[in-house]
Amino acid sequence: TQSTWDFSGQEMGAHKPRGILCARKLHNKRRLNRWADKNYRKAHTGREFRWDPMGGASHASGICVGKVGFESKQPNSALRKGLRVLLKKNNKKVAVFVPKDGCLNFIDENDSVLISGLGRKGRTVGDIPGIRFKCVNVAGISLKALYLGKKQKKKGQHLTLFMDCINPVSYTHLRAHETSLHLVCRLLLEKKKK
Repeated sequence: TQSTWDFSGQEMGAHKPRGILCARKLHNKRRLNRWADKNYRKAHTGREFRWDPMGGASHASGICVGKVGFESKQPNSALRKGLRVLLKKNNKKVAVFVPKDGCLNFIDENDSVLISGLGRKGRTVGDIPGIRFKCVNVAGISLKALYLGKKQKKKGQHLTLFMDCINPVSYTHLRAHETSLHLVCRLLLEKKKK
């Protein structure tokens, strides 16, 4: 007697529905299984915005807090020049690499700098440990233009950039929109009046 489950000589199915009425089932299955892909999961969970200091942006503006040197990893032995930068958008401090030989001389403390990624999609590059960003712009002038001698950095340029965005505020306006940040200003004004 022949068994009812005899598959000799027959191909097994593809284990997925086929035909006119199966689109919803295929669509739902694909939607769920795409989360197994690492790159898809990284792109769609919003996780990058939490760990990325630049919040998913390609560039970010900040203020140079200080100059630092980073020791390179083995087998190299060098001191890589860099900066500590306070980002304007979220007040996070990041370590930034300064490319090109001698470009650190163009950057002073409290200069406005523009930073970008170093090149490996948020990962460190080469023998510089823990550095994911590089400086590309100082006080509104490209670092490459300064390096090649095509442009000159003006004295006190970083101060003029900040003064452009500061508007005078009246005392009554300050009292009306008082926050913890403005409280210090109000106390200073009252002290001055006395």
